[in-house]
Amino acid sequence: MDLGLQDTVALVVDSHLELATAAAASLANEGALLSLTAPDSYSMRHVEIELARSNIPQERFRAVIADLNRTRDIHRLVRETLHRQNDIGVLVNTVQELDPASAVELEEENIEPALSRNFFSAVQLTREVVPHMKRLGMGRIINLIPYSAIEVSYGGTLSSLSLAPLLAYFKGLALELASNHITVNNIIYFGVECREIENGKAGADGNGNSHNGADSEDLAENGTHRQKPVEESPMHRTAEPQEIGDVVAMVASSRASYLTGANIILDGGRHRQYYA
Repeated sequence: MDLGLQDTVALVVDSHLELATAAAASLANEGALLSLTAPDSYSMRHVEIELARSNIPQERFRAVIADLNRTRDIHRLVRETLHRQNDIGVLVNTVQELDPASAVELEEENIEPALSRNFFSAVQLTREVVPHMKRLGMGRIINLIPYSAIEVSYGGTLSSLSLAPLLAYFKGLALELASNHITVNNIIYFGVECREIENGKAGADGNGNSHNGADSEDLAENGTHRQKPVEESPMHRTAEPQEIGDVVAMVASSRASYLTGANIILDGGRHRQYYA
């Protein structure tokens, strides 16, 4: 099936994260041109190696080193992508789950960085890209969001409060952009074998310590929802990142033009509510 992505420019955010790398590879395999971000040259080199292993030639992607916590880097990322590749037809936002943290002990100094990293950076980048999609006359905005956005677990409050607002924002955005032929969809994943989920360092400092002073190990022992994906999945297995990446490519395709405002739950059947 031709997904209609040939030479479509896809901006994949934080492509050094394994899920984002998989999404980039799936899009490139369908003919998309890639604009990739990573926070440093070392991380970007890792992405380039992974794409080479997927037989994606280097001329099919461009790299931009950017820290998405910085507004100026977001502006520069979009500016350089447009300068090098003329337009942006697909945007893939990637947000992360944070280390376990005690809800009782949360303070503003813990909450603000979490919102900045997961909520405000995705919103700012999306707002920067939307005018160019409008000019192009179409667009696909796809957000890779951990399961914490729809389910709070013991120790997972900080993740949930930084992720759940994204669902409200992107639902509203989908309604407003539908008439511009720009679709907005969330892929909410659970039980994926990838480094960032196993390590759980998104909310940690360089030593792997939780920012809010809570004992991450104690909270993990009480069971955040990341602990037992195999046991909780009806399929009795975890997903490979490429399985998520392939769904990204399908949602980005011209064949998905009527799909917008959706929360696509990829969890191997764990989600049992039939009304959502």
